[in-house]
Amino acid sequence: MKQILKRACIYFAFGLFASNSACAAGKSTEADALALVAKAQMYIKEKGVDKAFEEFNRLNSPFNVESPINKQGDLYLFSLDYKGLQLVHGKNPKIRGQTTIEMRDQNGVFLIREMAKKCEVDGKGWVSYVWPNPLTRVLEQKMSYIERIPGTQTCIGTGIYK
Repeated sequence: MKQILKRACIYFAFGLFASNSACAAGKSTEADALALVAKAQMYIKEKGVDKAFEEFNRLNSPFNVESPINKQGDLYLFSLDYKGLQLVHGKNPKIRGQTTIEMRDQNGVFLIREMAKKCEVDGKGWVSYVWPNPLTRVLEQKMSYIERIPGTQTCIGTGIYK
């Protein structure tokens, strides 16, 4: 049985299985995402926004790779303000410093616009959209959780693939 599961995981890694395969159990959950954002908020409180953002932007930060903070290694942090300016992106440095408010998913959902609105109006929440999973290169349902950093107009967030 272990050999079959191992082989399934190898196939999944190469994108040959759908996202609900036997390996999907290795994906981060909503609880994992909430815990990561809570740890990020604590880090911001301890170190300040500037030092925290510097840490969150390190590609090998424990917030962005497999670690005790990020158990599966499939989460990463991002930030956005009410206008969609992203100063943090734990996986794609090209996004940092960009205003991405017009970004859409495959179904036309303005995901950053929805997150920015949720950040401004509610202070926190989930946004669902379709996005390519960087590990499998397959379009999957994704949910991102964002939460306003106290005293700012900026939210910190992360996302999970369903």
